[in-house]
Amino acid sequence: MPDTTHIRPAREVDVPKLAELLVQLYAAELPGALTAPLDQQNRLLQFTLEAQPEQALQNRFVLCDASDRILATGMLQLPTLPRFDRAPAGTISMAVKTLGYSGLGQLLLTVARSQIGVYGQRQADTAFLHSIVVDAQQRGRGLGRVMLKALEDFAAGEGCAWAALQVLSGNQAAYQLYSRSGYVEVWQAPRWVALLSWPSCVMRKALKNA
Repeated sequence: MPDTTHIRPAREVDVPKLAELLVQLYAAELPGALTAPLDQQNRLLQFTLEAQPEQALQNRFVLCDASDRILATGMLQLPTLPRFDRAPAGTISMAVKTLGYSGLGQLLLTVARSQIGVYGQRQADTAFLHSIVVDAQQRGRGLGRVMLKALEDFAAGEGCAWAALQVLSGNQAAYQLYSRSGYVEVWQAPRWVALLSWPSCVMRKALKNA
């Protein structure tokens, strides 16, 4: 890790910046899902985090510079915990306010498409990594690898023997990062998924310290 950066758990005060990063993640993973101006998109994502602060921040980490400015974030789902709810109560109403009815329709359609072919298996010894994103202005510095390693170390410390993640087949930058970090494909979405959604694969890696 660069000397000027550090990893820490996410805090409630980080929510506005986390919302900005998640908007960037949506743009990469679910293109076209959010169609409103950026400030409105940020407002919606901030609502989803603030509506469930304990769950939204649990096992979510941030990578910061020397002045504690957030450069990247990532989260992991431990096998013993319930799945993270990305759309808490009130999300639809807030989406109408921030995106409008047409924007809400586009969001719902995109999310519905994204659920086709989602990998649903859970293993008792595997942590599922997700919501990994480096701020667009900070990319190309190796920060994604630093964030990924921090999540792996935490998962190993929790007793997990494996780390897994799902990545879109078209997201070659993320795929190459994971591949270089030791992840290998263990599952691919069926070919018919490409007709209705975005093809993806699941990658897995053994955690040495588990």
